[in-house]
Amino acid sequence: MDGLRGVVVSRGARLWQGAGLACCLGAIVAAGLPRAAMAQRTEDPLASTPNADPLELGRRAAALGDDAVLARLADGTPRTVRLAAVRAARFLRQPERALAPLGHVARGRDPDLAPAAALAILRIVGELDLPTLERRELRAEDFAAARRELAALADDGRSRADVRAAARRAASRLAALLGPAAS
Repeated sequence: MDGLRGVVVSRGARLWQGAGLACCLGAIVAAGLPRAAMAQRTEDPLASTPNADPLELGRRAAALGDDAVLARLADGTPRTVRLAAVRAARFLRQPERALAPLGHVARGRDPDLAPAAALAILRIVGELDLPTLERRELRAEDFAAARRELAALADDGRSRADVRAAARRAASRLAALLGPAAS
């Protein structure tokens, strides 16, 4: 057996000991390490945030940038990545840009994504005030797409009742800040 000694562990099983086994195991482990390291590198930085920690999500959203987070809200994005982007949307430099995409996500049928998107919409709209609008040089026209999406969501009978109620509250808050929506 070339220096290897077999020890019978149970019926039909044999545990091999010796230098030859250590070399083989070392080669197998070494071959597997690059794959594991590659898997960690390709994991999305938002989706890998432990326990959806808001502070860490904010840091990672800032590092990625608004456009990268907004792109992750699109249809076809893996569900875990999309959910992380929904949770990170309120930490964008210009979170109001996420309102229309979040409205689209909230109209979906996913039991986790839809309410998370509705909550993100409420948080973003709740943090808007007149000084913020003036500081960011935002006008009512900048919210036209978001207002249309929120109106459609509020009237969508297929959406969850709590999601529709959140859309109505957000639309009402925007109307109070910006005036009535242009028809």
